[in-house]
Amino acid sequence: MNHPPLQIRGVLNGLDYEQFNPQTDPHIPAKYSADTIEKKYENKRSAAKAFMLADNDKPIVSFVGRLDPQKGLELVRHAIFYALGHGAQFVLLGSSPDASINEHFWGLKRHFNDNPDCHLEIAYNEEVAHLIYAGADMIVVPSRYEPCGLTQIIAMAFGTVRLWRAVGGLADTVFDKDFPTGRCTSATDMFLKTPTIRVSNRRCSAPSRAITSSRNISASSCSTACAGIIPGTSRRSTT
Repeated sequence: MNHPPLQIRGVLNGLDYEQFNPQTDPHIPAKYSADTIEKKYENKRSAAKAFMLADNDKPIVSFVGRLDPQKGLELVRHAIFYALGHGAQFVLLGSSPDASINEHFWGLKRHFNDNPDCHLEIAYNEEVAHLIYAGADMIVVPSRYEPCGLTQIIAMAFGTVRLWRAVGGLADTVFDKDFPTGRCTSATDMFLKTPTIRVSNRRCSAPSRAITSSRNISASSCSTACAGIIPGTSRRSTT
């Protein structure tokens, strides 16, 4: 009865920065770092060409991972429609062992077959995944629960904005740019759990904030925002 309460702490996943490093990654056409972040846009153009997307300046929103209910597929589906309806492109790479889930996303693929701003790849390929991490402007990670997760950590290594739900390991590794907690490691991420937030005198969702922000971030300011995210870079203190 006199023992202190048991404290349980989780251990975060690690990442192989030899494998996931945009400065050396053999799977992406243009290598880059925080100091050469503008080269990320060469990968964006390569990704758009590979996925037969329209050649324009719209931000690319992405999803990479298993098509499993744990991953918040209802929000993944919503993000596809939301992105396309609000001036963005969308790329998905993933598959499911559940035939009914695969069929649902194949139905979405057929629905958007003629849309020049959407490509859904109902499969998984490691090289393609690297191209998406390097070429996308943002990635959705709306898991219902997540012991830790690697998607958000890989995206951070590639300087890609994460749209996330604050559960489990996601809450331990990603922090909303509009709600600093003192532990914030990035000035670029958006919290999906918050339904609306005031931006430019209007209320909009996390995807809308991300899309709006992507149009307002220059290459130079993006370099500052991504400092310390990409391996081998440092971060200036903001305090």
